[in-house]
Parts: sequence; structure tokens; C-alpha cells
Amino acid sequence: MLYEPLPDDLLALSEMHEGRRALAAGGLGIGRLAQRIHALTDALLKSEWHAAHAFWPDLIVYHPKSIASPHMAERIGCRSIMASPLPVHTPTSEFPTPIVPWRTLGPLNRLSHTVVERHLMCLFSKPILKWRRKTLGLPEHPRLRLAPDRKLYAYSRHLVPFPKDWGRHIHVTGAWWLQEPDCRLPAELERFLSVGAPPVYVALAGLPERLAHDLAHTTVRAARMLGKRVLFATAGRPIGTLRSSDVLAVADVPLDQVLTRADMIFHHGGAASTAAALRAGKPSAIHAAVGEEHFWARRVHDLGAGPPPLKVKRLSAEGIATFMRAMDAPVLRDKVRQLSSQMRDEGGIDDAVRVIEQLQRVVGR
Repeated sequence: MLYEPLPDDLLALSEMHEGRRALAAGGLGIGRLAQRIHALTDALLKSEWHAAHAFWPDLIVYHPKSIASPHMAERIGCRSIMASPLPVHTPTSEFPTPIVPWRTLGPLNRLSHTVVERHLMCLFSKPILKWRRKTLGLPEHPRLRLAPDRKLYAYSRHLVPFPKDWGRHIHVTGAWWLQEPDCRLPAELERFLSVGAPPVYVALAGLPERLAHDLAHTTVRAARMLGKRVLFATAGRPIGTLRSSDVLAVADVPLDQVLTRADMIFHHGGAASTAAALRAGKPSAIHAAVGEEHFWARRVHDLGAGPPPLKVKRLSAEGIATFMRAMDAPVLRDKVRQLSSQMRDEGGIDDAVRVIEQLQRVVGR
């Protein structure tokens, strides 16, 4: 399979403390990064067009963060499919856009999707309009609204039911799990998992360094109150000296091999980590900070698969211990096992491939 790497600077900015703080602040916070975003957008548009122009595709399958794709499909004259692990870019009255932190906006739910999408696109509109005219040779403003021929959502409909007001061109396939080759875990990690009770798994990705440090030390105190062990995936966050027989900190872990061997899971609530925790059949507590993280945290709690979202800045050892006790409840663990079974039965990649091949057959006629 051939591939062309794309710059990930925009994505990296959103994961940095500066970017996450701007996202949490909303429109004004993001607006302050506009000049920097425009420069990064120029580089991304150039790289995306270089890749597409090289082989002139019949079909483009793209993530919403591939902001050039709808415009390239217009220029090339090909079909397109949007693919996302989050229910965005398709308005529904059943819940507000996952980008906002509220459970519901009532009659404004549907409108929120459109408003947020347009607001986000305003950040990129200046470089996109210039690029359409100078590079693609298209009018700055499309004559018709650019919309993909199909939409694929790579999350479980058991986690977010299919909205009644979505059309037939929209498909919720389940998460796209790759068959990871069996690999041997690092000796220290394998030994830690093998010698005692399943540990509490704590992922520190998505947290600023100070909060990650504080959460790590507070979690260890809470776990020891209940006689539990802790495995940290630090994602490079410095957490100080916590090394002991009941604690292990590593930079990262292969989720498919480790989560099934955990007792319970603490994570930041990204789409991938939420799906991985539930698929592993383990209860999870989510320390959400921005956008979609609040959405997934609410869904997990509403389904009875985890406690309410954690507020990291206010957590004490006693508070975390309370969350751990809640996740030990038999009724909660039964619900997670049920969800895990349902998610494993979904088509996922196979369903996505079927939709893509069906559209390709239409294109070939």
C-alpha cells in the first residue's frame, strides 16, 4: 500500500497544552491562535493536494481534519466519503454537537452542529479560499455546498444509538480494529502484569504535566487504600518517583494486549481510548477536559459502564477511591461485559469496506 505522509502540526497543536487551553476556552481562545493556524493550514493544503494530484483518485475517503479533501474531490470530479470516529458534521436533534460540553441544548441541538461546524471552518476559510483560486483553479466559493457521497462513523451504535433523523447515506459501522500481530511485551511490563492482581490502568495522555503529576500521586494513594496496584501509561508526562512493587510507569502500552489484563481504566476520553476500554470489558472513569471527551464521558456514565466524569483539579485520594469502589460494583461490571460483547460483534472495518466498495461500483458504471 502506497502512502504519502501529511504534516501533523495542526493535530499536534490541538494536543499541546496551549492548544487544549484554547479549545477549552471556546471561540475566543481558538481565535487567538488564528494566525498560527493559518500558517499551518497553508502547509497542510499544499501537502494534501500534492498527494492527490500525484495519482488522481476515483474516490477520496477522508477524516474531517483533512480539510482539503472536499475541495480536491470537486476539482478532480470524484466521489468522496467522510470517515470519523465521532458523530460530527451531521446535524441531529437527538444530541448537540459533541464538540460542546453540554448534555443537551433542547430545541437547539440540531442547530448546534451547524453553528460549530461553520465556526470551525471560519478558522480555515481565508487560506482555503486563496488555495482554491490559486492552486485548484476553482472559484473561491463553491457553487454548491460540498458534501460527501457517504459518511462512515467508526464508533459503536451501542455506545451512541443511530439518530432517527439521519439519512440512508450515513453508516455507523462500529470501531475499526486492526488485527494487531502478537508481540512480546517488554519484560518489566509482562512481569508486573503476571505477578499480582490485575492493576488499575491510568492513561495520562491529554493532561497538562502538572495535572498528570498530581493525578498520578493521588491515584497511587487511593489505590493503596483499597489494596490495588497501578499501571501508568505516562505519554511522556514526568510524574516523579513512584516506582515500587505495586506501581509501574511506562511511556505507552499496546492497548489490545494490556487493557484486558487490567482491573479498571482511567483515561481522558478520546474516541479511541473510550472504545478500547469498553471493548476490553473493563469499567472506566474519564477525566474529560475538552470537547468530545465530555461527550464520551457522559455516554459511558449514562450507559452504566462507568462513574460520572472526573474533575481532576478537585480530586483527592478519598475521591478517587470512591470512584474505584463504584467501578467494582457487580452491576456496573456486568453492564461493561455486555457492552464489550455487543461491540465485538459489530462489523467495523468489514462494514466500512462494504460501503466503500458499493460506492466504487456506482462510480464504475
